[in-house]
Amino acid sequence: MTVSIFKTGNKSNFAEKSKRMARKGTLGAFMLTIVYGFFTSLFTSNGLYLTLAFTLPAICIVFYALTFSKLKNELIYKLLSYFLIVSCWIMLFIAYNIDFQREYTIVMMTIFILIFQVVPTPKKLITFGSFVFVALVISLLSSNESFQFIGLITFLFLFSFALSYIVTLQRRDLIRSVNSNSSIMKSLINNTKDAILLVDFFSKEVIDANERTSKVFDILNSEEFINTNYYTLFADEQYVNKNRVEIKRQINEYGFFNDEILFKTPNGIKFWGHLFLSPFNAEKNNYYILQIRNIDVKKKFDEKIASTYEQYRFILDNLEEFIYLVKYSPEGEANFEYISPFIERIFGIKKHDYVTPEAQNKIQELYHPDDIPDMKAKKITLFNTKKRISLKYRVKPLGKDDYIWIEETVVPKLDDDNNIIEVVGILREIEN
Repeated sequence: MTVSIFKTGNKSNFAEKSKRMARKGTLGAFMLTIVYGFFTSLFTSNGLYLTLAFTLPAICIVFYALTFSKLKNELIYKLLSYFLIVSCWIMLFIAYNIDFQREYTIVMMTIFILIFQVVPTPKKLITFGSFVFVALVISLLSSNESFQFIGLITFLFLFSFALSYIVTLQRRDLIRSVNSNSSIMKSLINNTKDAILLVDFFSKEVIDANERTSKVFDILNSEEFINTNYYTLFADEQYVNKNRVEIKRQINEYGFFNDEILFKTPNGIKFWGHLFLSPFNAEKNNYYILQIRNIDVKKKFDEKIASTYEQYRFILDNLEEFIYLVKYSPEGEANFEYISPFIERIFGIKKHDYVTPEAQNKIQELYHPDDIPDMKAKKITLFNTKKRISLKYRVKPLGKDDYIWIEETVVPKLDDDNNIIEVVGILREIEN
């Protein structure tokens, strides 16, 4: 069974819904006309009247079969309207010939009221009411009934019609609102770039998929996924079982689960996709809705960037120079983003220790005292001019007895407001 709430057109669930409603109405009419036929037999033994009464259930069976044909919904409901009018005329014909016996009249009016409730639109209700009302008035005036009885029956008919008309107007407005909302939702779902699938919570079977699914998974029709287990979408079909704990954690904490996952097409071609999975319930049924976006290009681009980053990092790590990158926050706080291993050669300290306060204090003691004033002045110049600076100074590496000469170049990076946001420093050992 498919829900097909995402589809548009005559093949959609919404298009089929009208036929299902017609079938339900026909089944109800069949049971009602069977009771009516037996009830009529209590008031007359005339073969013609009984044949007419029991013809109505037979027509219901024929009409029920028509709802499975390829006839358009509009034509089916036209035929239903004609059937209801003819049925009422038959009842009025029988009522006239048995002189509107009271019990029969009560049953007849009850059936009229029930029919009023199932006529789908105000226009059809007016059409139905007009044809039946004219026939009712003519048959009553042609009978031997008193004007009081005729007036009472006419009033009951019109009163029931008016109430049904009001209900039908409200139902029409509600249906229009629902159809408008569903059209908007279907348009959004089918025009998104993501594959959207509806999955049964218990069976794990896909019961609906939007049109974009066919492009994301490179298939001719998204209906190929209907009734298949959604585990088969993953390159690793055990992905859900392996990550069940994390999936439950995210759903409990956020209400949904998302991850970048390797999927596969029915042809076995793998691609990266971003999965957004959310559970929900509707009409006492539990579902998962899966939103899958193809991120294969992005993933390959990210992998290329990561590979390029590693290549550049390899180069920087093996240069015979100490290179560092410092990033400044809007508040002016400095954070080291990169430190090359060559720092150990110059300062005698490991790169991961360089950023600690203890290491910073030790390094201050390594500079030659005579060079510190010039270094501070150059730093002030850097932040005032916001231009690259070069300086030379002496450093005594930890564990060494002699000073070495260092040449340092510092290059600032500015934002749109001409504020320093990063500086890169390059230190190399030189001969004095």
